[in-house]
Amino acid sequence: MITTKEVKIKRCEDLTSEYIETQLKNMGFDVLRWAITAYDDVFYTLNIAVVED
Repeated sequence: MITTKEVKIKRCEDLTSEYIETQLKNMGFDVLRWAITAYDDVFYTLNIAVVED
């Protein structure tokens, strides 16, 4: 089943797609799509589509 979730990852100085994808993988997500929807001084908020059993 494909579902959407909102998650937060820690901000970094040099933002790259590889950084975000690595963080999501380390969180255990099988991500199909992601988008940054908000950010503050500490976190990026992402909306992700994931595959779940």
